[in-house]
Amino acid sequence: MNRYLAIAMLAIMASMSAVAQELESDDLGIFNHGSLSVGVGTTGITADLAFPITPYVGIRGGADIFPFKYSTDLKIEYRNATAQAVLPETVAVEGKLSMTTGHVLFDFYPSKKTSFRFTAGAYMGTDKVAEVYNKEDGVLIAVSAYNRMVPDNQKAGYSLGDYFLTPDDRGNVNGNIKVAKFRPYVGIGFGRPAPLKSRVACSLDLGVQFWGKPEIECQGQELKDENLNGEDGGVVKTISSISVWPVLNFRVAFRLF
Repeated sequence: MNRYLAIAMLAIMASMSAVAQELESDDLGIFNHGSLSVGVGTTGITADLAFPITPYVGIRGGADIFPFKYSTDLKIEYRNATAQAVLPETVAVEGKLSMTTGHVLFDFYPSKKTSFRFTAGAYMGTDKVAEVYNKEDGVLIAVSAYNRMVPDNQKAGYSLGDYFLTPDDRGNVNGNIKVAKFRPYVGIGFGRPAPLKSRVACSLDLGVQFWGKPEIECQGQELKDENLNGEDGGVVKTISSISVWPVLNFRVAFRLF
């Protein structure tokens, strides 16, 4: 965390240095106009309000929604050929990204007229960012009943690395990915989210959220690296090692006053 704060402090110091050299006492421009921005990018659909604190520093706050879902069929593994003949072969599952967040960002400009900026701030949201679950509630209740009658080495389910995923007692399977609720952000950008003169302006953000090491859970149990050494655990193991989320957003700002 210290290195992220150091980057933000360097940006602040650079902006304050520019203020000391160029800013005149009658040109503070503190909250003298504001804008509404809407955009799209790797944080989903975003909207925020932006205001200048000075010509060198701006602040914006808003929300991001990521309404993305996908569906697929999961093949069930049977260790008993007789059971495979009478029980479901696949289960329809649905996955969704739950990356709804709020954000507060500070923009720092090297000079009064430039549109290039450094940005530091944070995104905040729930810790669960992705979920996978069966689409029809209780669809695997027969598989759950079968598993209760046989020894562990004959149960039906799905291999995820060295972890064998079986439906719960209600006939459901589920998994999710969790990250930090508070995610520091640093980046650069082009364009002023609160335009100085134009009524409509475009801007671009490029940076990263730092959300820590993701936790992978299946049926309420956290999967450790040692659970993911098998053939089908590679993808999940890779996901659990990604500690940042890339941010690339394009916005259109509409000046309000």
